[in-house]
Amino acid sequence: MSRGTVVSGSNNGFDILTEDGSMVRCQLKGKKLKGAEGFYNPLAAGDIVEWEPASAGTGMIQSLVPRKSLFWRYNEKGKAIQAIAANMDVLICVTSAAMPPFRPRFIDRVSLEPSSDRLPFIIALNKTDLGIDEEVAERMDDYRRIGFETIEMSAGDGQGVEILRERISGKTSAFVGQSGVGKSSILNALEAGLGLKVGEVCEKFERGRHTTVAAILSVLSDGVTRVIDTPGFRRLAVRGIDPVTLGACFPEFRRLAGQCALGARCKHLDEPGCAVTAAVEEGTIHEDRYESYARVLAELEDTRGYAKKIGKPRRYEEDDYEDA
Repeated sequence: MSRGTVVSGSNNGFDILTEDGSMVRCQLKGKKLKGAEGFYNPLAAGDIVEWEPASAGTGMIQSLVPRKSLFWRYNEKGKAIQAIAANMDVLICVTSAAMPPFRPRFIDRVSLEPSSDRLPFIIALNKTDLGIDEEVAERMDDYRRIGFETIEMSAGDGQGVEILRERISGKTSAFVGQSGVGKSSILNALEAGLGLKVGEVCEKFERGRHTTVAAILSVLSDGVTRVIDTPGFRRLAVRGIDPVTLGACFPEFRRLAGQCALGARCKHLDEPGCAVTAAVEEGTIHEDRYESYARVLAELEDTRGYAKKIGKPRRYEEDDYEDA
């Protein structure tokens, strides 16, 4: 039995990077893969599998090696968790200063899993050559204040590319972001030979067009640094997080939770003696971060139409759930 790393694939066909550096095309042995039960898809880029040779250049995947980390989303069509990238040492959320617009609520959703699992998390603000307005600068300052690492960069003129290259050297990194923010452009700037497809932004709707249709792992020329380019998302649905533990996914909430009068039972909504809502009122927790928390909590509790903002209930329209 040999081990290998999933480079790309879907359904029942996967490209596997073997331990000796060669590539082999593998299929799953059987309808269900041991270790991947309950997922919408059996494997993701970065997964480590055990496989056996079949005919020349092909093999059969026997089982999935337990993952040390995973980036996922809830597949609403399949009603199950969809694995996107696995076994990364750092997760990088790429966002843009403009075209498409800066989307802090999307960043907040991406940060949930790495914050919960203590996985290093970087916010890469791309397209800074287009200018950084006051609101974007203020939100980036707040992300740094609560402990998130940030890099301001421009794949077009090279700003920040070397900083990012040094930060991910020797590691496996997954790049996540909405369509059009420039994930593939950044990766092409890191390694000229990657040749990943780059899309354009539809100016009418300020949305990116999908160019990466499935996550793909690439090994950089140093032979040890690995990067996973993931498909662009317009919406990142979350399920599978216990609502009681959601506050622990927000670092600034986690630091205060022990001071709540109800302790671990506090949902940080309208409970008396809540240290988190008090901090929002005082301005030490950003109001928009709290709004993100309230929206996700409502989604997890399946009370889709309602979330709570400090002091008053709010009903969200359907468009509010596009992670704006």
